[in-house]
Amino acid sequence: MDKLVRKIEIPLARRAIEKADLYIVQKKDIDRLAKVAADAYRDYPLHNWFTKGKYDAKASELLMKVTLKTMTEDALIYADSEEINGFAAWLPFGFEGNKTLPFLKNGGLKLFLHSGVGFIGRLLTYEKYAMGLKKEFTDNYDWYLFNLSIKQDAQGKGIASKLMRPMLQFCDDEKMVAYLETNKEANVGLYQHYGFDLMKEELIPTSPVMHYAMVRNPK
Repeated sequence: MDKLVRKIEIPLARRAIEKADLYIVQKKDIDRLAKVAADAYRDYPLHNWFTKGKYDAKASELLMKVTLKTMTEDALIYADSEEINGFAAWLPFGFEGNKTLPFLKNGGLKLFLHSGVGFIGRLLTYEKYAMGLKKEFTDNYDWYLFNLSIKQDAQGKGIASKLMRPMLQFCDDEKMVAYLETNKEANVGLYQHYGFDLMKEELIPTSPVMHYAMVRNPK
């Protein structure tokens, strides 16, 4: 990630989030974030495919923990409150995917030992495919919503809007494109409500999982 992006763009976005009275996540919160994400991703098609078609809560939690630890320096991660009923993780322009060595150093080996070699292949297939689409639609000049997770017992209470709207307003103010993907058809309408357009829907290579790539141009 470009040092100027870290020095300028991330602090600007952080101020917008703090102004909205949202909680900026710290490293000590990563374990709790991973639990929230694993709960939110219960029976999520992509995670099920990673683990041979059956939901594996431990694998989902480990995957989120390792990924969030790996991108801590590059990402803006914030929650609805210190209680963390839900959180969002955004990456600024220039992000092209997690690097292998940092991923392994942050617990990737433990994840692979738990989930097996096939998990690695499916994860790498997805990462290459998803990042390729992001580059195709934005040339990596975007704020990328890597993750939006709400605990299942906290869903339907407006937390998603609380997390999304300040960052989308920041993107509008900065004239920046926002990008995301989802692998659940029911989520497409939710993101369209926030102004995202569906750019492509197709099966992830070698998988039965649909991938929905979405772009939001600044308003």
